[in-house]
Amino acid sequence: MRCLEKYRDYFVYLQAHGEEEERLQVPYGDVTQKEKQIIQKKLFELMECFTGIHRDKLIWLCEDMGLVELDMQRLNGKWKWTRVDAAYNLGIMRSKLAVPALMTLLQKNTNDTSVFIIARSVAKCARNTEDLREMATHVVRAKNNVHQLIVDIISDSQVDTAPLFAQFLQDSDAELVKIGLIGYAVHAQPGIEPALYQLIQSPDKEVRIKAVKLMCRDIRYMNEQTLTDFMNHKDWEIRAMAAKAIGSLKLHAYIPSLKKAVGDANWWVRHHSARSLAQLEVEGFAALCEILQEERNSHKSEMAHQVIQEELEKEKLVLQSATATEKLVQYNEKLHLYRKSYRKTISTVQALER
Repeated sequence: MRCLEKYRDYFVYLQAHGEEEERLQVPYGDVTQKEKQIIQKKLFELMECFTGIHRDKLIWLCEDMGLVELDMQRLNGKWKWTRVDAAYNLGIMRSKLAVPALMTLLQKNTNDTSVFIIARSVAKCARNTEDLREMATHVVRAKNNVHQLIVDIISDSQVDTAPLFAQFLQDSDAELVKIGLIGYAVHAQPGIEPALYQLIQSPDKEVRIKAVKLMCRDIRYMNEQTLTDFMNHKDWEIRAMAAKAIGSLKLHAYIPSLKKAVGDANWWVRHHSARSLAQLEVEGFAALCEILQEERNSHKSEMAHQVIQEELEKEKLVLQSATATEKLVQYNEKLHLYRKSYRKTISTVQALER
């Protein structure tokens, strides 16, 4: 408190002169190491409040005050958490000079969560994509199932990360490919389509699923050959994603494919296929009703009947809260289709019994 009071006017000066062109002045007089560390914490608080040139000037001030040099020395300290704290501080100050030392510290710390603190500091200080690549490669090999976290850490970098994620997509290491796929999903960039098509054939199932998931959210990929491949894929997850995408993207041309997939051996594929048919207006609903006529006492007819009932109930509730004539006409048309198919089913059963 004495230190903060002593430098109160200095902190006011920092906030008042943040937009000017010249560098900020260091505190007047002799500043002890302890005072420097207290001032440093205050500078970090100010950095959280500012962006752009104002924050850059605070970072330059940290260099001019010797704070970067102080934490570089602390990286070699006796106590582990002193070294980790120094790494954290260097990340906040985005010191490019610290990258080699931070990378060395990262390679020595793999047994606990401190690896993520150090990795984030590397990302913030990174000079280029090669620094980020080296960091990501080390972390993904040291820890399991951290691909999403690594993408989040990389996003803290001031380096353009799009080329890095593109490189990862073409890497032979499946773990780096997964990072690239997640990064591409978050920071979508054009020109990656060929790599995605190749990854569908990857021997790693998770890679295949992540690649198809990306493609299924973009209508540009949903051509006839691709959807045919997806709907007949050996992985049920891919068949289910493709079935779901047809409904969400309103691809009416693939109603026959969905109708067939309602009879898939996997429950999730049947579920998403039937739900997608329900999304495709009256035409898709009619296909569900056709299943009732064509199938009897099967998983396929059971799923179709369940979704039909849910769809009619949902539309009935909508009609109770709205007066749109179009909605009423659509509901009545669907109800007529269902009753018609149901009567035909009963008639068929009775004929067989006779």
